[in-house]
Amino acid sequence: MELSRINLNLLLSLYQLLRTRSVTAAAAAQHVTQPAMSRNLAQLRQILADPLLVRVGNEMQRTPRGEALWQQLPELLNQLESLLVPSEFQPAGYRGQFNIAVTDYITQQILPPLIAALQDDAPGIDLHFHLWQPGMLEDLRQGRLDLAACILDEVPDDIYGRQVGKDGFSCLLSPDHPLAGQPLLLEDYIEQSHLAVSAGGDKNRTVDEALARLGLSRRVKLTVPFIHSALAITARSRYLLTLPNHIVHNLQAQYGLVRQPLPAELQIDPTRYYLIWHRRQHQDPAHRYLRERLFAALNDSQAEPIEVPLARSS
Repeated sequence: MELSRINLNLLLSLYQLLRTRSVTAAAAAQHVTQPAMSRNLAQLRQILADPLLVRVGNEMQRTPRGEALWQQLPELLNQLESLLVPSEFQPAGYRGQFNIAVTDYITQQILPPLIAALQDDAPGIDLHFHLWQPGMLEDLRQGRLDLAACILDEVPDDIYGRQVGKDGFSCLLSPDHPLAGQPLLLEDYIEQSHLAVSAGGDKNRTVDEALARLGLSRRVKLTVPFIHSALAITARSRYLLTLPNHIVHNLQAQYGLVRQPLPAELQIDPTRYYLIWHRRQHQDPAHRYLRERLFAALNDSQAEPIEVPLARSS
């Protein structure tokens, strides 16, 4: 028998016919007319080269071929349904691995309670986190990464994403810094030595582009890869550290730093934060479960964003 000659509706008709041993009852069970079911039976008899049902007295009885099919068909239909209809995702029984790129701020400030909850709710999930860099979009496309929480100007067409929020910038400096007790003027901001965070996202480009539009630039005298090391150094030095507002809001007091608004002339475009993934994983139940948990953790974190709009896709 060629599979191209039979469709799913015929298999369902075959099931009802063999179950009820009645064209009328089978038609009612499948919500079709009796003539339509009669045509299905005729087509099945032709395809299977067997009568399937024969009249014996006042009843229809299965032929030996029909009886053999009845013994196999329910389980085969169950298997087909499992193949075509995804079952409800059960996190407790799932086993699998995910690679996720995030910033070091997310790793230290946002992930710990989420990881603790996932250890109880989905203990079979293995999570491997990597420090996000702008070039990692290709890793999403190639399957080396499953998710990324990052800064982007816009989400590429082949990438799905949810925008967590967008944020402005403030400047941090030591309370012993000469500028700590006065408004931060543009000329002072330019003349001072700056410390910048080099990894975990492109936080510096936005500031430097705003300066470039004024025909200016700052002197970045020191770069370090991590937020907390930058904050610790700033607390003991005379560097200026420019960071997104929500990071400043959450960590300023921990390091005893002074927060200063940036000079009014410095019009910096808000930084946009996204949770992103490749479109081929959009419908995967385990991936959906994990990204929803991570998005909730990002969205519920003690941040101070300017706005928190929802993204174009979930």
